[in-house]
Amino acid sequence: MDKLIIAALACLPNHRMVDIADKLPPHIPYVDIVVSVEPFYARFYIYPVGLPEDSQQCCGNKASSVLRLTVGNGKFCIRQSQPNMKWQVRGLATPGISL
Repeated sequence: MDKLIIAALACLPNHRMVDIADKLPPHIPYVDIVVSVEPFYARFYIYPVGLPEDSQQCCGNKASSVLRLTVGNGKFCIRQSQPNMKWQVRGLATPGISL
């Protein structure tokens, strides 16, 4: 129950929290992600938990974009511009780091 309350307070209403901390190697400062959206004109927003002012958006009328995210604690909030849109996020391997 405590985790649910924290998640509700950390992300803005109608935004979803994702935790990728266990999928990342320890002590990396950032991760590059490829975001694909469908339809191409849809928007995908992502920001670190509790920091909506650091929001990044993609894909600017493109089917995919690359974003660089500061890892922090590995928890992010996601918002999509349209309820029925499809999106996919994949991490890019950084030199010296295997995912």
